[in-house]
Amino acid sequence: MNKSADNGFAAAVKMVEGKWKVDILCELGTASRRFGRLRQALPGVSEKMLAQQLRELEADGLVDRKVFPRFQRRSSIR
Repeated sequence: MNKSADNGFAAAVKMVEGKWKVDILCELGTASRRFGRLRQALPGVSEKMLAQQLRELEADGLVDRKVFPRFQRRSSIR
């Protein structure tokens, strides 16, 4: 393999490394979810870890978080 192909692969792997990122992406691949529903779908993950992993995925551009304007805060992650 050439070096540029290795770098692209390494970058892709780095984006999804983490215990829960692949599971999160699989859950979000079927439909957008609110944080609470996503946490229910992944029973072994703590709230802190889920929030951290989602922030990392959002920073990498793999998920999109939409905040709905209302009196109560509501967001959906896809």
